[in-house]
Amino acid sequence: MSSNQCLHCKAALSFIEHARSPYCEKPLCQRAKVQLYLVENKKHLTVQLSAELKKQIQSTPARKLPSRLRKALKKSSPVIALLPANTNQLTDLSQERKNEFLHHVSMIYKDVAANNSTANKVYSEQLYPPLPEDEANLLGKACATCMGSCCKHGQTHAFVDYPSLQHLLASQATELSEQELLDLYSDYFPAQSYQYSCVFQGDQGCTLPRELRSFTCNNFLCDSVINYRHEISQADSTLTFAAAVDNNTIMFTSVYSHEHFIRMKEKEA
Repeated sequence: MSSNQCLHCKAALSFIEHARSPYCEKPLCQRAKVQLYLVENKKHLTVQLSAELKKQIQSTPARKLPSRLRKALKKSSPVIALLPANTNQLTDLSQERKNEFLHHVSMIYKDVAANNSTANKVYSEQLYPPLPEDEANLLGKACATCMGSCCKHGQTHAFVDYPSLQHLLASQATELSEQELLDLYSDYFPAQSYQYSCVFQGDQGCTLPRELRSFTCNNFLCDSVINYRHEISQADSTLTFAAAVDNNTIMFTSVYSHEHFIRMKEKEA
């Protein structure tokens, strides 16, 4: 009888199976294997981030750290935010990509005018209520650390869809013509955007004001930010050590609270 067992379901494993993996091939056991890896990896990254940031903080001149942040660092244990990293590079925004976005908006404008709501893909049907200001402040700083990993999916449509554009047009004090709408969006094209990402993802984040962003962009929170949101709601302090991670490697980091935001490891040019 085999002395080797699956760590999850306790089913017997042959010597060869156990040598390959201490988990059997059942889907539930494979999921348990992945979950354990994620938990252990989070522990490893948390220890690494804390050690790295404490070392950087110690070597930072006191005058460069706001006094309230210095006090918080002495009195409070930071909440750890592990986030995805935007690893795309900045590149000049081409006229071709601009034109693709403007054509996309033009088609939806015509559909709104024709009351044709089924001609284009809908990404989000409604706009959620805004988060409380203090919470939005902290989550925004988490996203600023990540630098917009989720924005890569915006490409040349920026998630603008029928419900988003219909809402925008209805909110205007005076009716916008198609050209006025296109000119409005054109005013916010950055000189450079991240390669393969949303056309409006510039080096300082989204260049669109919130009222011009799609419902999806204003609504979306990634799983990492959702986890951070839960953890910060349970914490005694808003002091946060944040890291943007790519393939288990810490790419860039920040230290922040409600009042301050300091990048400790910058994204490389």
